[in-house]
Amino acid sequence: MDDFLTTRQVQSILKIDRITIYRMLQDGRLKGVKIGSQWRFTRQEVERLLSGEAPVEETTPAASGNFPTHCVQTIQNLFTAVSQISAICIDPQGEPLTQPTGLCGLCQLMQEIPTGRAACRATWQETAKQTISGEKFFTCHAGIQYIAAPFKDGDGKTAGFFLAGQFYWKVPEPQEREERLRRLSEIHDHPFEELQQAERTVPVIDPGVQTQVEQWPVTAAQAVESILQERTHFLQRLQQIADLTQIP
Repeated sequence: MDDFLTTRQVQSILKIDRITIYRMLQDGRLKGVKIGSQWRFTRQEVERLLSGEAPVEETTPAASGNFPTHCVQTIQNLFTAVSQISAICIDPQGEPLTQPTGLCGLCQLMQEIPTGRAACRATWQETAKQTISGEKFFTCHAGIQYIAAPFKDGDGKTAGFFLAGQFYWKVPEPQEREERLRRLSEIHDHPFEELQQAERTVPVIDPGVQTQVEQWPVTAAQAVESILQERTHFLQRLQQIADLTQIP
């Protein structure tokens, strides 16, 4: 079966109730894609669960040293909740500093496919290079648009980038959309119908708010930057106190 399975279908296959499905989603045993208000599951994911295989590894934030991941993740979560646009923070090398939030169905599906996940990382790495050069508008490997805004640490050095997307600035032409999805299907060896259904969840930005949307990741990056700067000042003050209290 090439299309997504419904919650009811998964219940029937696994012989469990709906509450158990939701518990498995929450603890990571089962991966799904939320399309609108309904959960959908790939047959591959359900077969993985039946075979006893471990869940597909999620994108893991890079070792961030002194980077305040928890605080920045909170800002990113709030951004997604308010804007209804997915987001992630990456470091200057394009490695993730936070977990992605608010993924559309197509992006979530890409994260579940090993080759898709690798393609996303390659996109982030290229984005980091181009953002340093001043670019801010991008199109990912799956053909979806997003915006990147840099943020600096307390020493004034670029600490990373706030990526907001993915979305369409305008609805793609049907032929272009089908050709792109068929290429993705071939590249990632994944059913075209599943990609097509997941792609329908990609949001389209209303022309009347495009100017505001362009500014949103910049504002979010500024909030991240303020946290990094305050953290640096706090650590400096702690060091000053430590220096004063040292016994000769």
